Amino acid sequence: MLTELLKAAVEARGRIPQPDRQPGLSCSALFPCPYKLYLVHTGKIWKEPLTAQELLNMEDGWDQEEQSVRRLRDELGVVVKDRQERVTVGRSVIPGKIDGKVELDSKYLWEHKAWGDSSFDWFVANGIEAFPGEKAQVNAYLLGTGLDKCIFYVKRKENNDYHDIVVCRDEAYILPILGWADKIRLDGWVPEPELTGICARCRVGCFGTVLDLSWIKEAKAPEVADKWRQGKQLSDVGTFMMDEARTVLTGQVKVGDKWLKKAPGLIGDESLLLVEGLKVQKITQHRFEVRKEDVFRVFGIDGLMNVGHEKDVVQYKITEA
Repeated sequence: MLTELLKAAVEARGRIPQPDRQPGLSCSALFPCPYKLYLVHTGKIWKEPLTAQELLNMEDGWDQEEQSVRRLRDELGVVVKDRQERVTVGRSVIPGKIDGKVELDSKYLWEHKAWGDSSFDWFVANGIEAFPGEKAQVNAYLLGTGLDKCIFYVKRKENNDYHDIVVCRDEAYILPILGWADKIRLDGWVPEPELTGICARCRVGCFGTVLDLSWIKEAKAPEVADKWRQGKQLSDVGTFMMDEARTVLTGQVKVGDKWLKKAPGLIGDESLLLVEGLKVQKITQHRFEVRKEDVFRVFGIDGLMNVGHEKDVVQYKITEA
């Protein structure tokens, strides 16, 4: 009952009016395809009217951003400043509004996104390069603000997971896009659709559904694949059996990636246990470690930034396709 009334009410009022929003192409709609820029600028890409769900999805992003801003302030003391500051880029003065700026070891542009599972996972795996529109938007904002770096901050809608990366200004990427946009806006240029590798990320559908296969490499190695599958089966069985025996011997139970002592086990309080040809030793190690939360608590966010270093960690996960 209420859901139907809500949908009807949202559809009846349509988009929330934004009197200060200029019509046509803006920084948030930039994309490395001249034809899409033309469609956006001439208003031919947006279908009307939007459904209630589409309208609510558009507005949901702002609520998610407010939540992230509040958490950064309350939990870290990091204040997002200059929110919705206006910028312009290009000869045709393409307008835009940034999400904000933050100051850590230096000043950063701050761009917020709230994405569902599929987009969030794709971003974690492939970074900003897998999102050409967002890369264009961020670089336009960097040009407009004169900043060199942006913290691209993404919230997973489903479970409050967060992932962010630093995007550096890439003028070789954004300047040609601005050149196309200026030509469309100032000279009335009407570009033709062109089938390229970027079409899979465009969603306009000039050439129907286009799959991006550039991320995929295929190879034939049946013996290697079979060896991996057999090894996986043996490993799973072996790991289960060894974990079960370890619990009996030591009293430890595996919780996540850690072993926690939950019972005396056969070894009890002793340091050495001999059982049926097995030797179980209790080993106590003393280590010195610096925890990030302690650095933050004592020295604040600036202290953590001063001792922290970003690095790319490449991992490979093998699963059944």
